[in-house]
Amino acid sequence: MKYSTFCTAALIFLCSSIVTAAETKIYHWIDEDGNSHFSDTAVPGTEEVTVKNENLFSSDTALKTDSEDNDLSLDDEFADSEPAVEYQATITSPQDDMALRSNDGTINVHVKTTPEKENTQKLQLYLDGKALGSPQISPTMSARNIDRGTHQVQVHLLDEKGNVLAKTQIVTVHLQRATVGVLKANIN
Repeated sequence: MKYSTFCTAALIFLCSSIVTAAETKIYHWIDEDGNSHFSDTAVPGTEEVTVKNENLFSSDTALKTDSEDNDLSLDDEFADSEPAVEYQATITSPQDDMALRSNDGTINVHVKTTPEKENTQKLQLYLDGKALGSPQISPTMSARNIDRGTHQVQVHLLDEKGNVLAKTQIVTVHLQRATVGVLKANIN
């Protein structure tokens, strides 16, 4: 009975230590029946239990680096590092090696980013390796008045400073346009 009471109290103590702050004081005493008790309030005849929990960190705790006299907080240590999010971008339309019929020469491109891009990030359309237009927020872009033939399309995801966060695959499209010309009659 004493052992189960002790185990129950220890389990409660361990679970509560996750929620409570590291500075909380715990008191232990054994009553006249031999039962162990734990509490956060001191009762006459109790002894304070010292708990050493190294898994708790305060938000204002400073971390030391390997250099001798450099004290850096968490914010300073990671301020200049790369973003923690790795973006992936994929052209979902048109499909690779697709023939497109567009008499006005329009190629519509739709991009999906994973995870979804932020509002401060923009997409830059590239046609045959050259930037086309200015970066934009919309995941659907259009290249207009493009000559017939085979073209390669790619999109870059840019951060607010213009740095490339991700590049899509290169998609090859075959643009077909009607010929506008004068038919010559054969005169014999």
